[in-house]
Amino acid sequence: MTDWATVHAWCEFLRARIAEEQWAVGGAASAPHGTGVPVWELTEAGAAELGVRAGDDVLLTVRTGRGPWADLVVAEHLVRAQPRRVHADLTAWVNLVDMLDYWATFDPVATNELLTVVLLFADRYRDHPDYPGRGQR
Repeated sequence: MTDWATVHAWCEFLRARIAEEQWAVGGAASAPHGTGVPVWELTEAGAAELGVRAGDDVLLTVRTGRGPWADLVVAEHLVRAQPRRVHADLTAWVNLVDMLDYWATFDPVATNELLTVVLLFADRYRDHPDYPGRGQR
């Protein structure tokens, strides 16, 4: 069983990392001309250059130097990682961490199950100097 202090340390660590990512997403989501959060899409087929656009504004072009297929794969990846989607993922993350923190005071079995899932997500931060499980790899 995991003690409450350990769970709480994980929750605080993850809330800080999530807040950092939300801040970064907020900057990336700044739409040109103050139009709000843009929806990123691929430039239309037949456009002069493959890239990512928001409305009529081309945010960036994609040239990997590895040909059209690689350019398309990179551009699609960028579109999938757009601010709206990342923001939604981070919001879900916050809810999961809050649920873990809540259940840690009531149900040790649920806490351990939730912690197992949360730690899978937390692995992306394993190189952070404040990572709570630093010596447990």
